[in-house]
Amino acid sequence: MPLSIVHRGGIAVVATGNPLRYVFHAERAARHPPALAGIEPRPIRSAAVIGGGTMGTGIAAALLHAGLPLVLVERDEAAVERALARLRTIFDGAVKRGRISAGLAAERLAGVTGSTDYTAIAEADLIIEAVFEDLDVKRDVFRRLAAVCRADAILATNTSYLDPERIAADIGSRERFLGLHFFSPAQVMKLLEIVPTQATAPDVLATGFALARMLNKIPVRAGISDGFIGNRILKVTRAQAERLLLSGATPAAVDAAMRAFGLPMGPFEAQDLGGLDIAAFQRRAARARGETTFAPVADRLSAIERFGQKSGGGWYD
Repeated sequence: MPLSIVHRGGIAVVATGNPLRYVFHAERAARHPPALAGIEPRPIRSAAVIGGGTMGTGIAAALLHAGLPLVLVERDEAAVERALARLRTIFDGAVKRGRISAGLAAERLAGVTGSTDYTAIAEADLIIEAVFEDLDVKRDVFRRLAAVCRADAILATNTSYLDPERIAADIGSRERFLGLHFFSPAQVMKLLEIVPTQATAPDVLATGFALARMLNKIPVRAGISDGFIGNRILKVTRAQAERLLLSGATPAAVDAAMRAFGLPMGPFEAQDLGGLDIAAFQRRAARARGETTFAPVADRLSAIERFGQKSGGGWYD
């Protein structure tokens, strides 16, 4: 009979039975880590998102679905309009799929304000940065945030690979800073990696977990490392999937096999949904550091801007 480990009150209990029982209990235990027992999270009544690309608008949609009013900041008016259009597309899609009513979608969209001015976020309880994955760009964002936001506002980075310690190097009150790594599309994917720095205050960390519960996501505390947890796994998965392609398999065949194995989505379907451009950027950054990466087919697709659903073509057309 298979064994599974169930965490109860912080104690690992070996139990017999289906290993899926472990997943069932672990997902629920993850929302309430024992180390944060008794620590009161800070209230979150309003939020702001910096960056209105695919990830930023996905995060904004998730926050709006939770009923949080927010400000979405972009670099210029044209970018603001594109970001708001992406948000409308997300909610229109939810209405068409029957997930929410048209009335509720309109109500949620009424809760977002687009702006190019950082002072518009001065009173936000939570500010999430979701700009281009570049250390200098992100550090500049947080320098500007620290100058205008409330002293008790929580500042979070959505970085996928960069070191949060380095991102927060120039801000004051670093105890209010942490990583909140969403997975694309952020309004759909359940995983939220919560990445504290050495300075992150316990109540700020507890607020990250409280936010995950508000957004109906599964929080996982992650240490600081290249790709944290999820992307380190995906990096290896993608490389092996490409080796199967070079051996003669098709993306559809690989995805079908992985769905039959039990995954809700195959690796190529997942890349088309989230976007091939994000991983391509990380590979370029890794090569610049002298690392070796393996993605010969994905690199060629990215070179001709087949980034997945966002561009109308990727692994699938």
